[in-house]
Amino acid sequence: MYLATNHLPSTSYQLRHSVAEKGAGFRSVLVFDLGRDPSSHFDIFEERAVLFHDDLLEAVERHCPHQSENLLEELLRPFFPRELLFRNRPFYNRRYRKTSTPLSDDERMAIEEQVHEFDRRRLYFIRYGAVDQARLSRLHEKCIRPLLGQSRDEREQFFAAEEQAVSPGEYLRYLHATLQLHRFFDESFAPSFPEALDRATLCDHFVEQLCILNGDKTFWQHKSEAPIADSLHPHLIRYLIMFFDHQPRVRGFGADFARRFMGDHRRFHWPKRTKEKQQQAEALFGRSFEELRKLNKNELSRLFRSKAKELHPDHGGDPQQFIDLTDLYNELSAIIKTDDQL
Repeated sequence: MYLATNHLPSTSYQLRHSVAEKGAGFRSVLVFDLGRDPSSHFDIFEERAVLFHDDLLEAVERHCPHQSENLLEELLRPFFPRELLFRNRPFYNRRYRKTSTPLSDDERMAIEEQVHEFDRRRLYFIRYGAVDQARLSRLHEKCIRPLLGQSRDEREQFFAAEEQAVSPGEYLRYLHATLQLHRFFDESFAPSFPEALDRATLCDHFVEQLCILNGDKTFWQHKSEAPIADSLHPHLIRYLIMFFDHQPRVRGFGADFARRFMGDHRRFHWPKRTKEKQQQAEALFGRSFEELRKLNKNELSRLFRSKAKELHPDHGGDPQQFIDLTDLYNELSAIIKTDDQL
């Protein structure tokens, strides 16, 4: 179940539920119409608890038995008074904390069957801000998991909320990436710099790709979710507004290069403490790994110098062992430094 927001003709809210249809994907059904003010369907008891009205509870109970109140608290929490949210914040944080679990084989199959490429590209941009989506295959499957079991309406409500994190100045880059408009241009900078492309040509291709998406039956899943003939679906109208009603952020090649440099070339990864490395360190230094970790920097340096004299090639030692000893010393120094900081 999810909270749906309607903006036309005025903002109103509904509770809807995604229902699976055999061989026809998922469709959305109306559970309860909350109107313009969802707070009119619950009362606050002594500034500590929320009491939902009976008609709302009964409607939700028909679709989600035995969890109606908990579900309503989660969905309608944005409409609770600020004082109540502040008072119950520790309780909410404990109650709705979710743990991540590995994906099952069934979930992986469902991702391949249910999730459209346009959904993947939108997620990729929202999560990583990448205009060039050549690495789309690296999008982690756990990022896609929330889309499983959703109707197209629920999925679009999800993306409408997620897209609030995209600034208006980034709308052009967002649509350029998700609709792959760079395919229609030969310029080398087309994948990452849509502002420099011919605006009229870009507009034509944008409208064309949006219309193709509007008529894609696999995108809409269920026929009840599909747009009416010769009309653009309301869920896609917001992309027309994004594209034509907002100016792109002014930027230059230098700023983009600096951003990519800082993001891709200045990442520090702590040394991996694998079991093989630990065993190798114990063999070369002659002490257990726990003893090595308890040494301070000066003690580790003295131990390294004594072992280096034994293994140095000039004194008849093995060259590869000397190299391994040096690498292990550097990694142990980093580990000891990290532990000291903690």
